[in-house]
Amino acid sequence: MVNAYVDLCGGRVDDEIDAATGARAGITPGFFSGVKKTGWRFFPSIMETPKSTGGRPAHHPTAMHRRLVQVLAAQGVPQREICRVLEIDEKTLRRHFRHELDIGSAKLEAALVLHLYQLAGGGDDVALRAIKFALQARFGWSPYAPQPC
Repeated sequence: MVNAYVDLCGGRVDDEIDAATGARAGITPGFFSGVKKTGWRFFPSIMETPKSTGGRPAHHPTAMHRRLVQVLAAQGVPQREICRVLEIDEKTLRRHFRHELDIGSAKLEAALVLHLYQLAGGGDDVALRAIKFALQARFGWSPYAPQPC
C-alpha cells in the first residue's frame, strides 16, 4: 500500500513523513531527532540539572548568632533552650557553635569559682559549706575518705 502511494505521488512520501515528524521543520535538535543516540530527552536542560539532595537547607551561622550563643552559654542557659531561641537542632548547635559553647561554659565556670572563693573568704557558716563544696567538686575531697598517712 505504501509502495503504491509512493509510486502515485512520485516519491514525495519521505517529504510528508519528515514534515509530520518534525524533521527539518525547525524543531530543536534532540527533541525528536537523534532519539536513539540520546534517549528520550525532550527537555535536555531540565534533565541535565543535578537533583537536589533534599532535606532542610544548610545552616549558616552569623556573627550575631555566635555572640548570642556565647552569651547564653555563659549565663548557664541549657543547650536545648539555646536551640529553641535559634530554631535549630541540638546537633546543629553543637556542630556549628562548638567553640562558642566552650568559651561560654568556661566563662560560667570561672564566674562560679570566683563567687565560690568570695563566699569561702567569709567567716560564717555559708563560707564553710562553700569550702566543703569546692573541695568535693573540684578536688575530689570526701569527708568520709580515710586520712592520708
